[in-house]
Amino acid sequence: MSENYQVLALKWRPKHFTDVVGQSHITETLQKAFEKNRIAQAFLFSGPRGVGKTTTARLLAMSLNGSDKPTTEYDIESEKVKDIISGSSMDVIEIDGASNRGIDEIRELRENIQFLPAEGNYKVIIIDEVHMLTTQAFNALLKTLEEPPMHVKFILATTDVHKIPQTIISRCQKFDFAPLTKEIIKERLRFICSEESRDIDDNSLNLIAHKANGSMRDALGYLDQVLVLSDKIITFDTVEDLLGVVPTEILFSITDALNNKDGNLLIEVLSKIRDKGFIIEDLLKELIMHMRNLSLLNYKNGLELLGIDKELSDKYLKISYSWTEKDIIRISNNLAELYSTIKQFPDQFLIFEMHLIKLLQFDSSIEIEDFLNKNITAEVKAKEVKINKNTEDTSKKKLKIKSDKPTKIITDLSVDLLKEEWEETVKLISKKRGSVGAQLSGCILGSFSDNILELISYDSSNFNKKLLEDNLDDICRYINEKYNSKLKMKLTIDTNVEKIEEEKKENMNENDIVSIFDGKDAL
Repeated sequence: MSENYQVLALKWRPKHFTDVVGQSHITETLQKAFEKNRIAQAFLFSGPRGVGKTTTARLLAMSLNGSDKPTTEYDIESEKVKDIISGSSMDVIEIDGASNRGIDEIRELRENIQFLPAEGNYKVIIIDEVHMLTTQAFNALLKTLEEPPMHVKFILATTDVHKIPQTIISRCQKFDFAPLTKEIIKERLRFICSEESRDIDDNSLNLIAHKANGSMRDALGYLDQVLVLSDKIITFDTVEDLLGVVPTEILFSITDALNNKDGNLLIEVLSKIRDKGFIIEDLLKELIMHMRNLSLLNYKNGLELLGIDKELSDKYLKISYSWTEKDIIRISNNLAELYSTIKQFPDQFLIFEMHLIKLLQFDSSIEIEDFLNKNITAEVKAKEVKINKNTEDTSKKKLKIKSDKPTKIITDLSVDLLKEEWEETVKLISKKRGSVGAQLSGCILGSFSDNILELISYDSSNFNKKLLEDNLDDICRYINEKYNSKLKMKLTIDTNVEKIEEEKKENMNENDIVSIFDGKDAL
């Protein structure tokens, strides 16, 4: 390795506001402030780690001191800018709030800022992790922050803005940095690999961006590891092994085992997890995200919200779990509770293993109405049995109890009946296939002739159209099972079709009212 080697996070650190990715709402505002010469005395940058807070603070310092007057159009090769980048500028003071958090350090800072800048236009004070300051230190900083000398600019950065007193926040111009999206991270990594003359496939970029969890610094750190390991083309398997990313097959296998109550499959998956040495906290987090993805299947366009690739999307579409949405929420909450407490256990795999075995005995949720109706029906049946026993004749005929849900036999299936019970049919399908049921809720039934039922959708989205087409046979099967029929279905996509409204009941006339009350005065 060369003695002058720089890690990618430093080598590709932005040198101008225009180089910063994913935070345009902040960089554009700051550039406008310099154009209009409306520069605040104090700034507060808040947001998660690795999203550009400290980098933006240094760019702000370069814009203040990089030229003879404040401007964003500074010369990157000038000595002033080079000193700021290297950290040797006398007028840009960076302070670590974690190690300089006491009142004495802040008092010393207050004394030093009274002196005019040595070379630049301003003395720029950057306090990183400012939330680590003590209460006394914040109090000492408060007055200076409110009315600093005209030659001083404060830039505060924090990952925990809620720990900063409101009296400090109110005296700063506050900017909230957002986590970077996977697409933004992916495009930046692709650009850097191109500049570094390294080939990397799209799936590997997806994996690194997913692992980075919104942090560009983490993403560049992972890319550094991958580039060191692989001298030629970077493959997906290399990235997966190096970063210890949990494969989606593991997640699907776990939920398959839990849904089917297949203990043998669960033990087999747990053995793979132990052999691979996955970090249990990371695995739990991925499993919770997987359950969240399953819950979104119950909503129209839910998969589009996930932002996942087509191959993974197809896997989710093929799922036919018996879980209801409430079941998925219960399991997710259960896993989330484990995630919040598992750090305190020395043998995390053991706890995780026992927890999944417990979930294997998970019972499906039941609606309270169904539960009450079921109990009422059971009580009625018990009373009927008791009465029949008391009135039983001497021949002791065999007691027959009617089922509370007799099989529905339809001899003459009509479109009116299908339309009348369509909402009930959609609910039935939703319990079995949430994503399909979500799409059907926006559809209506059309014509019914030659034993072919027309399903009309108002949604012209190719994604939703394909979902209905791929599952049309299943929809038809569910309907035939319900009505003991053998109809077929066809799909019609027409965004101009007007929804069929129920016929309004005719107004009742006087004779109708008389007939209802048998000609008697209701009063």
